[in-house]
Amino acid sequence: MKLFITGPTRGIGRAILDELTPELDEVWALVRESAQGEDIKRRLGDRCEVHPIVSDLERTEEVQAAVRAASINALDAAVLCAGVFTEGPLSDLDMSAFKRDLEINLISHAVLSSELVGSLSRGKAPRVVMIGSTAAYEPYPLVPSYGVAKYGLRGLAINLREELRERGIGVTLVSPGGTLTDMWEGEDLPPNRLLDPSDVGKLVRASLTLSPQAVVEDLIVRPILGDIHE
Repeated sequence: MKLFITGPTRGIGRAILDELTPELDEVWALVRESAQGEDIKRRLGDRCEVHPIVSDLERTEEVQAAVRAASINALDAAVLCAGVFTEGPLSDLDMSAFKRDLEINLISHAVLSSELVGSLSRGKAPRVVMIGSTAAYEPYPLVPSYGVAKYGLRGLAINLREELRERGIGVTLVSPGGTLTDMWEGEDLPPNRLLDPSDVGKLVRASLTLSPQAVVEDLIVRPILGDIHE
C-alpha cells in the first residue's frame, strides 16, 4: 500500500499508522517538524519507504505547495486525521481560534483531498479516509467550534464521495467518540471509559483491506458506556 497520512505522530493518527505498517510499501507523512519525520523513519525502520512532508495544516496554501513539491505519483490511500480543539462557547469565542479550528479540522481536508485526487486515481482501489467525530452528530458543549468543524467535515465527505465514485475513489468517514488522546489530558477518568486509539486504527485498516468493490462509507464507534460531554 502507498499511503499519505496527516497527524501521524500521536493519538489516533499514530495508531492508524502503526496498524497499517504491515501493509505499507511507501508512506508520505505530513508533519509539522522535520524531527517528527525522522522519528517516523526510526519507528518504521526498514519495513517501508518513508517520505516526510514538513508543513503546518493551519497554513493550507503552504500545505498545498509542499504536497505538490513531493510529486507523489500514485497513492492507494489518503488518511486525513489531524485535529485540534478550542474550549469555550461559540457566542464568546475568539475568532482567530475559530478560524484555526476550521483550517485544521476542515479546510485542510478539502485542500488535501483535491490535491491528492490525481495521485489516488493512479492507485489500486484508492480510498480517502477522514477521521471525523461523533461531534458531527450531536452537540459537544465544551468544544462547540470543534463540533462545527466536524459537522462540516461530514458534509465534505458526503459530497466528495458522490463526486469521486465514478473515478473509482471511495471516501470513508470514521467518527470516533471519546478516545484516550491528549484531548483528554488532565481529566480524571479510568482508561477503559474511553476508546483506545488502536480501536480506530484497526477499523481503518479493516476498511482499507476489503475487496476493491467494497467501500465503508460511514462508521461510528463510541465507548460502550457512551460519550462524555460534561
